[in-house]
Amino acid sequence: MPTPGPTSSAKPDGAAAVEIAAAIADIVVVVDGEGIVRDLKASPGVAIARDAEAWRGKRWIETVAPDSRNKAASLLSEAGKGRTATPREINHSSKDPLATIPIRYSAIRGTKGDIVIAGRDLSALAEVQQQLVQAHQAMERDYARQRASETRYRALFQLTGEPILIADLASRKVTEANPAALRALASSSGRLAGRLLASLFEPAGAADLDGLMSRAAVGNGAVEARVVAAASGQSFDATASLIRSGGTTLVLVRLAPTDGRPIGADDTARVMGLIEKLPDGFVVTDLSGLILEANAAFLDLAQAASTEQVRGKSLGDWLGRMGIDFPSLTASLREHGTVRNFPTIVRGGFGITETVEVSAVLVEDGELPCYGFVLRSGPRASAPNGHAAAAIPRSVDQFIELVGRVSLKELVRETTDIIERLCIEAALEMTKDNRATAAELLGLSRQSLYLKMRRFGFMDEMPEAD
Repeated sequence: MPTPGPTSSAKPDGAAAVEIAAAIADIVVVVDGEGIVRDLKASPGVAIARDAEAWRGKRWIETVAPDSRNKAASLLSEAGKGRTATPREINHSSKDPLATIPIRYSAIRGTKGDIVIAGRDLSALAEVQQQLVQAHQAMERDYARQRASETRYRALFQLTGEPILIADLASRKVTEANPAALRALASSSGRLAGRLLASLFEPAGAADLDGLMSRAAVGNGAVEARVVAAASGQSFDATASLIRSGGTTLVLVRLAPTDGRPIGADDTARVMGLIEKLPDGFVVTDLSGLILEANAAFLDLAQAASTEQVRGKSLGDWLGRMGIDFPSLTASLREHGTVRNFPTIVRGGFGITETVEVSAVLVEDGELPCYGFVLRSGPRASAPNGHAAAAIPRSVDQFIELVGRVSLKELVRETTDIIERLCIEAALEMTKDNRATAAELLGLSRQSLYLKMRRFGFMDEMPEAD
């Protein structure tokens, strides 16, 4: 009986291992105990294939991107100890400095102490992921634009003084009505939505109203009819236009009083009266910063007796540090349209300063484009010469809040001005207002110190002591 031969447990040599691994991997690298590449094989379609040929004789770790070298070292360390290394995603640099080639590597120790590293190219997956991210970002941008458009539409719909109704063409029921329509039609319930459009007007005009909507449905433009409000008896010229939204056909009905009296005229006066009584300062300026209107709270901050004393003058005469805060504020308004919680000061006519937070908006619609400012008071400055301290953001968070509202250039310049003023103020206090000694402390010539003091308003505030 023949003796059975020994069961073969021989492993393939290095070259054979490379061929076998290459059949199932995109790239196979064999490194010796020192981590030097001795052999490799890459599929022709792999992004790294052309560059990989230059790896021979180099340390494999040096071929990977710097951010992946620790992972590459761990991979080799685990495999070198005879364990199957945990797969890791390792990046290789490419000719594009902003791009890397991701490869998922596994490694195993060979029979002669070398390490076989097999990798699967993830470039295609990364590209798909990037496309997915870009598509998601595009959807987010589109959604943000739609939300912004809807917000503008809602604001316009709610704030316009013209009565507007939106009704479903099929059911003839009101789906939306703006506040001006509620006032014009004297709705005691405070709601018009859900009611039949014809029920809001006198029966005599119901047929005209129904014909109005029918003509709007087949017409190419707006059509008109005369209607009378059932609750108030006021007569209107109604204009209807067709709107298609989400598979639903709607009709937009606009009402214009036949007597020419604008709806909401009394409300406008009421709003102006409320603004006048606001506890916060309210100022309207033209685009050059000249004051058009100001309420009583702002006059108190500015220590002015009447609106006539401030009208036609620049708001920058009172707001912030001269030539710094107000130009920065208006520049941000021109760029972004709104500014919130801008920390600064108001300089009163009698030298008293008060810290304030300014919120502002650029209004470009209407006959006269303008800026609107709301000034909310903060703690009162302790002394007239505390301008710098009052205007300084007191924490990193307050500086961060200015990002996006103020350009980096303006923010750096403003911070530099604040530091200069604080140093000058400290030097003058240390030297008992002796300007010659203060100039020496600051490393400035006396002339340079005088120029900076005049710029920051110290010349009128502090007596000459030298």
